[in-house]
Amino acid sequence: MVTKEGRRRGRCAMVRPLLPAKIPYFLAVGETLNFRKAAEKLGIAQPALSRSIRDFEHQLGFTLFERSTRRVVLTPAGEVLYRESADAMQRLARATVHAERVAQGLSGTVSVGYSTFAATGPMSDIIIEFRKRHPQAQVGLRLLASSEQAAAFDEGALDLGFMMSNVVVPPQQTIPISRERLVALVPTSHAWAANRAISLRALSTAPLVIGSVRRWRGFRALINGLMADRGLSLTIAEEADDVPVLLQLVRSGFGCTILDASFIPTLPPGIAALEIEDATATLDISLVWREDHLSPLAARFIDVAKASMASRQEAPRRRTRQSRK
Repeated sequence: MVTKEGRRRGRCAMVRPLLPAKIPYFLAVGETLNFRKAAEKLGIAQPALSRSIRDFEHQLGFTLFERSTRRVVLTPAGEVLYRESADAMQRLARATVHAERVAQGLSGTVSVGYSTFAATGPMSDIIIEFRKRHPQAQVGLRLLASSEQAAAFDEGALDLGFMMSNVVVPPQQTIPISRERLVALVPTSHAWAANRAISLRALSTAPLVIGSVRRWRGFRALINGLMADRGLSLTIAEEADDVPVLLQLVRSGFGCTILDASFIPTLPPGIAALEIEDATATLDISLVWREDHLSPLAARFIDVAKASMASRQEAPRRRTRQSRK
C-alpha cells in the first residue's frame, strides 16, 4: 500500500529532473503573463507551451497560474517559484560566465609560492603586471621555502613558485627570474667592516648565523658546495629561518651571515655588506611550474613573466643604443 508520504516523496523525485527543462517555459509565462507572447519569445507554438505548463503543474502537484479568457496571473505558490527560480537562473548565468572566464584563464585564483630570497627580486613587478592585465584574477601568495614548494608541486597544492634554481627537479619547468651575487654581512663593530671584500677562507674561520637545513635546504646546499670546492667548511653559531632575526643576530655580534646582494638596500643600521671576492656561485631564482598541473590562468601568468623578463633584458641594450647616438 502506498502511503501519502510515499506519494509525496515519489512526486518530489519526479519533479527534480523536470526542473531544468520546464523552468525556462515557466519563467517566460511568469514574466509576460501571456501565453502567446511567451511562446513567441521562446520560439515555440503556443499549444505546446500550454501543454508544458500543464504538465509542469501536474508534476508539481499545485497550480502556478490562474487562467481566464481575459488574463493570466501567478498564484501565490507560482509567485514564490517565479521569484526564486528567476534568482537561481540569474545566479546560474553569472556562474556560467565566471566558469567560462576561468576556463579561458581570464578569472579565478592562481596559487603562487615564493621563497624569502625571491621576495626582493622581480617577483613583485611580475605580479603587479599580471594583475594589471587580468584585473578579475587573484594571486594567492604563499611564503614557502624552495624545498617546501617542490613538495607542494608534487601534491598539486601550488600552480607556480618563485624558488631557488638549484632545488628544481624534473618534471618541473622554469623561467630564469634573477641572478644575484653572494655577499657577507658583518656587524659594523667587526674588524672586517672597514674592508671592501673578504675571502671564503676568512669566512670559514668566523662564527656564522644562517637558516636551518630544514627551511634553507637549497641555500645551505649552495653555500656548502661553494665552501667544499675549496676544501672549507662553515662554523655555524646560530640558526634562524627569518631574515629579520638573522640580521638582528648579526647586528648584535652573534656572528656573520651570507645572503644575496638584493638584500643590501634593505639592511638596517649596524650591518656592513662585504663582497665575497672568490665566490663563483650566484643565487639564482626561477619561476617554476609543472606542465601537467598547469591551469589556463597559470599559463597566462607565465606569459606575463616571460614578457616581463624579456623587457628587463632589453632595457640595458636599449640604453646602450641610445648612449651611442
